[in-house]
Amino acid sequence: SVLVGGRELRVGDRVLLKPTGRADIFDIALKDRVAIVDGIEQDFEDQVQLAVVIEDDPGRDLGELRQPGHRFFFKPGEVEPL
Repeated sequence: SVLVGGRELRVGDRVLLKPTGRADIFDIALKDRVAIVDGIEQDFEDQVQLAVVIEDDPGRDLGELRQPGHRFFFKPGEVEPL
């Protein structure tokens, strides 16, 4: 689990995506979308990333199978717990 906005997030929790700073095409397209936390991962620099799948994505099952293009990564500060 990871603490976000005073709430503990776990795999399966719903979040609202609020990407900051990068403003690439995925950030623009996914802003304010509802997603489901699919994994909580930590990289070699001890940075935590939330792997999410978009709730209404018709290919959500592909994201859950860890297929590219249907699973996205956000920092804990870029999501709001729902």
